[in-house]
Amino acid sequence: MAGMIGTNPFRRFLPAKRVWLKIPKHEGSGERKCNNREMALAIFFFFAALLWLSLATAPAALVRVTTWNLEWFPNGSPKDALPEEQTRRINAAAQVLRELNPDVLLLQEIRDYDSCARLAEAIAPGTYEVAICSAFKEPFQKGFGRQQVAILSKYSAQAAWAERWVSMEHIEPPRGFSFAWFKIRGTDLGVYSVHLKSNLIMRGDKKIETAKNISKREVAATQLVAHLKSVITTAIPNVRSVIIGGDFNTNQDQPMFASEETFAILRDAGFQNGMEQLPLMQRVTHPSSKGYPDATFDYLWVKNSNAVSLKILSSKVSDHYPVTCDIEIPSTPSDNHESGPLALSKVGPQRHPSLSTNDAQLVTIEQPVTIQIPYGHTVLPRGMKLPIVSRDLSTVHVRYMGDVYPVALSATNLR
Repeated sequence: MAGMIGTNPFRRFLPAKRVWLKIPKHEGSGERKCNNREMALAIFFFFAALLWLSLATAPAALVRVTTWNLEWFPNGSPKDALPEEQTRRINAAAQVLRELNPDVLLLQEIRDYDSCARLAEAIAPGTYEVAICSAFKEPFQKGFGRQQVAILSKYSAQAAWAERWVSMEHIEPPRGFSFAWFKIRGTDLGVYSVHLKSNLIMRGDKKIETAKNISKREVAATQLVAHLKSVITTAIPNVRSVIIGGDFNTNQDQPMFASEETFAILRDAGFQNGMEQLPLMQRVTHPSSKGYPDATFDYLWVKNSNAVSLKILSSKVSDHYPVTCDIEIPSTPSDNHESGPLALSKVGPQRHPSLSTNDAQLVTIEQPVTIQIPYGHTVLPRGMKLPIVSRDLSTVHVRYMGDVYPVALSATNLR
């Protein structure tokens, strides 16, 4: 707890002066004698008070989180750059992130899992793991999109996945979100990385297209809150502290966003924005360029946690600045004993009697795999690690979000 290092954590609860209690004497005796029962009760209440005070003053874990839109990383544009230029951009980004030293890193506009892995190694070899990198397809190009969302961390994820946004009333937001669950210094933390619809208008009426872009961001925010309530709260009840970070492409400063409800949706769900009270010039994350003014587009929204300090670092690596925040996460209450990746399973695994079972092993997805889930489709991206339920000569059955799914061995590291 801040300000308590090197001091007695109970000092502020003790009286400033000594208080002496006058205890009546036994008849015929010069002192008061305590029997065993009274002594036992006194000791019990003393240690109960100490326990209560220690729980009440238990320090929150301090977790440093950085979100950064890296602008078509590592190419710098939609087109492929030369290998040496890609390496230069990776090293430049790594130098900035090495200085920031985040525990959890949320990335947007990153090409693929390999780019995440190369960046992680460039920051600090063997320090960061790629918890998840999405593999979303985009309708305007062949194959996978080049603006994926990812989560890296110094800590191994208990679970991680990515999902596309779902079309609602003919409104189809691009991309989707990545999510990861971490256990960090006695806390359970859920983290989302998002990149909401940009304000780019290629053709059509500007006013109409602006309204469409706003609707796509609002739909994405609505689905994000719904996912937290219907999936995370149900499948991972330990996760009570949640961070949503990324490029939201909106703010409350510019008149064009005056009617937008994206932030109101997050606030209504209990999230707080650590930059809200800062004047614009202290929170610019997207400097003016190409006709766009200085703007705040990148945010870290927190729930059941406290943003302690905020840093926006000016950098020429990307058209966005990295946003870093130290966040206090309260410790997970001890009344919930579920822990580890297998806590996701609320239903017993669907085992086949002819299959050998080894729940202690993990399989790594090496090619994106599309699966049908209860509320739509999702892609198990390359690099994702999942618990093995069973396997045979051609298929491995993995545990994902409380169910068991078959995956071809040829798409995994077991092939």
